[in-house]
Amino acid sequence: MKKVVIIGGGISGCFAAIRFKQCHPDYQVSIFEHNDKLLKKIYATGNGKCNFANKGSLENKYSNESFVLPIVKEFNSNQIVDYFESIGIKTKAIGDLLYPYSESAETVANHLLKRIKELNIEVHLNDEVKDYRNGVISTVSGEYPYDALIISVGGKSSPKLGSTGDFHNVLLKHGYSFKERHPSLCPIKTKENTKMVEGLRSKVSASLYQGNKLVHEEEGELLFKKDGLSGMVIFNLTHFINQLDNKNNVTIHIDFAKGLSGEYDSLTNPKIAQYLLNNKLDIHNTIFTFKDFYGYDNSQVTSGGLKISELNLDLSSKKEKGIYFIGEVVDVDAICGGYNIMWALASAEKVNKAI
Repeated sequence: MKKVVIIGGGISGCFAAIRFKQCHPDYQVSIFEHNDKLLKKIYATGNGKCNFANKGSLENKYSNESFVLPIVKEFNSNQIVDYFESIGIKTKAIGDLLYPYSESAETVANHLLKRIKELNIEVHLNDEVKDYRNGVISTVSGEYPYDALIISVGGKSSPKLGSTGDFHNVLLKHGYSFKERHPSLCPIKTKENTKMVEGLRSKVSASLYQGNKLVHEEEGELLFKKDGLSGMVIFNLTHFINQLDNKNNVTIHIDFAKGLSGEYDSLTNPKIAQYLLNNKLDIHNTIFTFKDFYGYDNSQVTSGGLKISELNLDLSSKKEKGIYFIGEVVDVDAICGGYNIMWALASAEKVNKAI
């Protein structure tokens, strides 16, 4: 019996196992996960609601877009919904965002785990993979042969949920090259003092600049931290900050009352208005200087990872025969809105077809 081994039991690894075993029941499929449970991170996805896809435009959402989009379009939001519905996950759309009908990530996890059990997929928990070579993986519990190996070890974000990024060191020994990794979809620290307005929220228009060059702009909610900025609009800007060649001279320009005029305290939260007045700031162009990201503990995804130049178009390794990479371990990340899970699922489906 031929064997497919998957390292990593997150959403991409579990979906790859399910799809491959479903399509090829004559194979033995095994998942090796160093945590004590599968799908540990998915429970926190979308604040526990699991925004798993987006039916809107995919343009200007991903890093390495020209590589990613053909894969994501091949297994698009409609196909994801169809598959989820086929295994009992009722879905719904809120605008372009797609959720399980229950708006509970646990629903998605339970149905995927049910399929893993029904398909007799072999699961090894608390079993860290130390290395692989010549068709055999070495783990803390022993050695296991494989005919194809799918590496789905994720990044470094949310280490409390098991994403340590340690397997990166194994891949370095195998000669792979990586784009430097950084937290993404996270708060940022600014050079300006924001302690006076900590905890306050505002709907804003935010523009990201490097020097005098406009990089990206969008509207959304801003949340002040004691030493910087957070909120959905800032999370999305971190994605674009990470795409810059360097992070020098990066500023964020905030318009608290786009297209409106009047007294500051009639246009925004009075405490924010007082902060602007005390610091002689323009309500339509308040400038914050990027200092640093918050750490991986506070980030939803990891930017950077295995360079796409190491991969063929079917996500197989150019270096090693029978090795495939999916999900967040690859240098692919996106803004908020379900796009990152779409990549996890679409990359898993791509490798299912490739093998």
